[in-house]
Amino acid sequence: MTRRRLLGSAAGVAGGAAAMALLPPSVQQAVAAGVPRRGSLRDVEHVVLLMQENRSFDHYFGTLSGVRGFNDPDALRLDTGRSVFYQPDSVNPDGYLLPFHLDTRTTSAQAIPSTSHAWAVQHQAWNGGKMDQWLPAHRAADGVNGPYVMGYYTRDDIPFQFALAEAFTICDNYFCSVQGPTWPNRLYWMTGSIDAEGTQGGPILKNAAPTPLTWTTYAEQLESAGVSWKVYQEADNYGTDVLSLFDSFQQAKPGDPLYDKGMTAQPTGTFEDDARNDRLPAVSWILPTSTQSEHPDYLPAAGADFVASKIAAIAANPKVWAKTVFILNYDENDGLFDHVPPPVPEAGTAGEYVQGLPIGGGFRVPCIVVSPWTVGGWVASEAFDHTSVLQFLECFTGVRAANVTDWRREAFGDLTSAFQFDRSGHRAPRLPPTAAQLALAEKEVATLPAPTLPGAQQRPPRQERGGRKRVPPKQH
Repeated sequence: MTRRRLLGSAAGVAGGAAAMALLPPSVQQAVAAGVPRRGSLRDVEHVVLLMQENRSFDHYFGTLSGVRGFNDPDALRLDTGRSVFYQPDSVNPDGYLLPFHLDTRTTSAQAIPSTSHAWAVQHQAWNGGKMDQWLPAHRAADGVNGPYVMGYYTRDDIPFQFALAEAFTICDNYFCSVQGPTWPNRLYWMTGSIDAEGTQGGPILKNAAPTPLTWTTYAEQLESAGVSWKVYQEADNYGTDVLSLFDSFQQAKPGDPLYDKGMTAQPTGTFEDDARNDRLPAVSWILPTSTQSEHPDYLPAAGADFVASKIAAIAANPKVWAKTVFILNYDENDGLFDHVPPPVPEAGTAGEYVQGLPIGGGFRVPCIVVSPWTVGGWVASEAFDHTSVLQFLECFTGVRAANVTDWRREAFGDLTSAFQFDRSGHRAPRLPPTAAQLALAEKEVATLPAPTLPGAQQRPPRQERGGRKRVPPKQH
């Protein structure tokens, strides 16, 4: 199967229609039939959370029409007088490096190398909000791989991710929580903290925890409140179960809810089986395997196949689809460039500074909200971060996330503005044939040459023409 044949069904079809034609059959059928009544949070019985790995918003969606991408009229101006997209680079003949296309049709760009996303490197790239040190930071940290931070994909390269964004609601102002790597960001996602004060095993600024952590996780809060929950993970969870860093989970034994729900590995397909048979708990956290995580140099196509299987299982049972919210996000940006400066608190803000530097927000990452009330290719532009997911769970369960700071609550919304409960819900749309995409991507990686990094005479990236419907932000 060629890429032309794979994408041919969408040729000449605009926007949502193309996306609808490309989604799994069960999802298409669910959206097409619709939900006959308006809804509210009271109609939600299951929230499913899936966090993938290491992609920035511009890297995936800078070319998507109608979002804050490469044509952003409000893009920051650097001290050089140029747009933030012209990243200073003394090594390049032009003196700058622009975002460049990672063309998977002609190169092995499905498998780009990972670049540094360490605390120090992320803060250097941010440079106090000037956003002008991406190349110096990453050339020093990553050597010849440093320029990869400016690479981006288009819809031809990641058709499933584009179809998902065009079928549901994409958040184009969603930031990771920490200017740092995986564990700190996943700790915010599952617990709301990295222990900035250092009194309970933190602060956690890298993928290491020298001593067991002791603050209370949100899963424990749900357990105490009698709200059902579960972590879906396989034996290969790519080290993403941060609950295992906590003393309470380490001390738990088989038969203890913390062990059974938060520490055990399940066979492949367990989530899908539970979704199809209406056995999901109120809150599900899904952890990816290594090869399906989308972490560079693993393939976006493999992540697409993984994500699609979860959504298709929910959509396969109309009863489950009609009461489920699925939130897909990414833990951090790897080292990959994003042009929007993240919100940061004033110096000294309680619980938000470590080593004299703001913890976050981090750089923008993709977030797509999938549900009957987010169908239609909308954009939500309220500021969110990983604690927004916990704030949404608060609204859903009534269990307050104890560790989310006042600043985070003021700076980032609770994701409810991404929903349109006042409109009749929809059944799920179809998603692209991800198995075929994955087979094609594996062939491309095995047979095509590595991407050629830009030299002189660069061209600015182009964003697709057209607008996109926006949902109004919630007033804080």
